[in-house]
Amino acid sequence: MVPIEVLKPGKVTLPAHMRDLAFIARNFKYDVDTLGNYYSFNYKLKKASEKQNEGLDSLAVHSALGNLQKKILATGRYDTIVTYPYNAIRPHRGKHVLPLSPNFVTQICQESHVDGLVALEMLSYFYSKVTPGVRDDSGESSVKINALWALYLPGKDKPVDHFRYTDNLVWERYDQYGNLDMKKVNPDRKAAVEMAAQIAGEQYAHHMGPLWATANRTIVTPSGDEWKKATQMAQKNRWEEAAAIWNRLASVQGAKNRGIAELNLAVAAEMMNQMDLAVSWASKAVKSMDGKRYGPVAGQYLAVLLARQKQISRLNQQMK
Repeated sequence: MVPIEVLKPGKVTLPAHMRDLAFIARNFKYDVDTLGNYYSFNYKLKKASEKQNEGLDSLAVHSALGNLQKKILATGRYDTIVTYPYNAIRPHRGKHVLPLSPNFVTQICQESHVDGLVALEMLSYFYSKVTPGVRDDSGESSVKINALWALYLPGKDKPVDHFRYTDNLVWERYDQYGNLDMKKVNPDRKAAVEMAAQIAGEQYAHHMGPLWATANRTIVTPSGDEWKKATQMAQKNRWEEAAAIWNRLASVQGAKNRGIAELNLAVAAEMMNQMDLAVSWASKAVKSMDGKRYGPVAGQYLAVLLARQKQISRLNQQMK
């Protein structure tokens, strides 16, 4: 297996010329959300002090919007983000989240010189802590977080996109192998809420897209020095050298493993951003290995490449 970074289109499709956005927090809470000033400590509900609650909502909002900005700017899809202050809209409550008025959206976009408005419609959280020794030696910190996002465009009567993120994030002192790590410290309320809010922002960035994702590609290595050498070149990211060897192996008359060489050449072409060539090689591999051991692998990879071609077409429309 060799890793490849793949840029995937998001689920929010905007015209390519729309490259500037404003961010604003609605400061809205549902009427039923009555636990914002409380937390759980060793399975008992506690009310946080005024000092403990001071600035926590502001920290959560800034963390969510800040990470969203960081993630979407990194994709290159957007150029400018204008973030409004936390108190731009006063805190308020209600039974339902009502959409922002079209006039308000237009005003914000005009004064900020942006193309659209991202609103953090609602953000709520509840922190729980279990100290080590109460349940087990690890203890646990957790945050139940609920975020509602919306994207508004001038001239539209309602949001063009809605996204809800709900999760229960848990921190323990176990390592990846299940062993207790005494050096780890479970986060306190402030730190846990901040991290949970950052994740809420990251999740909407993934939804908006585009986003980079790591995928794996299969290199098949039959026995033989040339095959081994080509794989070593590929693992060192020396794809042109690897492709030269596979080309030579594929061109041998009556080559037993021609289909494997063609499959590997398809991977090399994709790694070098030559998608049409990758599809061509993968198609040849499918024909060469019909009914053979790696035939299904070639067929699955060809389907992946064809799907990527469609994704690239969508990305080009979003980013050109």
